[in-house]
Amino acid sequence: AARRGGLTGLFDHPALFGVNADANPDNNRLPYDGRFITKDIDTSYANGNNFNKLKQGGAALTLEYDLSRNATLKSITAYRQLRWKVAMDLDGSPLNFLNTSFPMFQKQFSEELQLTGNALDDRVKYVLGAYYFTESGNMRDFVTFAEGLLQVDGPNNLATRNFAFYGQVDYKVTERLGLTLGGRYTRENKEFEGFQSDLNGLNYKLAQAFGNPDCASLDPISDRCRIDNGFPNPGQPLRYYIAGVQKQTFSNFSPKVGLQYHPGDDVMIFANWSRGYKTGGWTTRLSAPLPYAPTFGPEKAETWEAGVKSTLLARRLQINAASFLTNYKGIQLNFQQGVSPVIQNAGDARIKGFELEMTALAARGLSLTGSVGYTDAYYTNVLAGAAVAPSALQVGVFKGATLPKTPKWKLNFGPRYEAELGGHGTIVLLGDVTYTSAVKNDTEGTYLLMRPANALINASVTYKAPSGNWDVTLGGTNLTDKRLIVTGQAQLAGGPIFGTYNRPAEWYARLGVKF
Repeated sequence: AARRGGLTGLFDHPALFGVNADANPDNNRLPYDGRFITKDIDTSYANGNNFNKLKQGGAALTLEYDLSRNATLKSITAYRQLRWKVAMDLDGSPLNFLNTSFPMFQKQFSEELQLTGNALDDRVKYVLGAYYFTESGNMRDFVTFAEGLLQVDGPNNLATRNFAFYGQVDYKVTERLGLTLGGRYTRENKEFEGFQSDLNGLNYKLAQAFGNPDCASLDPISDRCRIDNGFPNPGQPLRYYIAGVQKQTFSNFSPKVGLQYHPGDDVMIFANWSRGYKTGGWTTRLSAPLPYAPTFGPEKAETWEAGVKSTLLARRLQINAASFLTNYKGIQLNFQQGVSPVIQNAGDARIKGFELEMTALAARGLSLTGSVGYTDAYYTNVLAGAAVAPSALQVGVFKGATLPKTPKWKLNFGPRYEAELGGHGTIVLLGDVTYTSAVKNDTEGTYLLMRPANALINASVTYKAPSGNWDVTLGGTNLTDKRLIVTGQAQLAGGPIFGTYNRPAEWYARLGVKF
């Protein structure tokens, strides 16, 4: 399995990659074999494109006008654009085996009008808004497999226009009881045109090799050969995507209801119910030609939450706790289909759990913060097209399986100590440790990409000058140099399983000056 830099774990499944089980390199049967295992996650034999270049900018203008003593109108106008080029030699070898590059351009414009105010002697606070958003852009996928045997070239054009109206009212029913009502209506119009092609015409060459008489000559490619191989566009025999601009329209209303009760001045009990929405779109990478543009639908979520917020012991102790339950419909996840990663609706899922946060002033200058989070996230229903059977390589996707990137437990503890140095300034000692239980790094639950349970430690020391005009900090992150896979992909059709590791132990110094 190719991982960030090195190829580690390849011999776990030697037969998959042509590596002979007797470990004799003279018996390796494929060009992509054990020669490229460095057993070092920070080094590899990759010599293809590896870069990341980003240019972005924008401008924003905020205007406020007081309509009255109790009402304010605000306008927020913004424009943003970015140019991004990224490429990576994912196979970790000197072969042109799995090389990727993605240039992208995007521009956005948004306008928001917001009316805020209060009424009935501050018993009612409200916000009403209208939002307009438009974006357009293009991205080009270029991926070469197996020394160029398959050359995926995928220019894509996309555009979105979004209108939304929202409002929220907070009403103080009594001095102790509050009610929140809100909602947002969204309507989106989307356009997409995909131009993905196989520049090497692999489908046609395979058809010719297997004796298809319509593909006996590939120069030029006959229309009959194009039809035999499922390519949809006359005159464009290499183009996978159906020609023309595809359009989708989405609309949604997401309500919210909340209650807040104050049994005392230092305690608030709350309960909320809300619905949420994520828009749909298109699959921008195909593994084979199709007579239609494959889409995925919107994702919807319904959430219940209840908890308490408190400040106790003369403000020396703060404790917040909450429990939650979210049901997803049409949850969107990234799946590997053939050589292509695609977004699709996996089915329905449920996430439930609780969170507990605490901040305490333990002694003069010493404060302690801590948190505990528990999450149980699993599929309640899996669509037939998203199901993945368990195998020796992967956990699979099925009803009851856990969701990716969602640890069961997450705990954090951070002490902070601040001491005066007798008129010579102040010193601040800060540390934190975060424990995270094991997680899947990909939707299919590839075993080689699993992230084990771990604890990461950071610490710093800061000196503040007596004048308060400058300070200097020395610190370190990931002090135990724990290396973990944070993302990855099982590119089984293309060959390797590859992943990216977190940053190693790092040290830093920072100087701050106030003018």
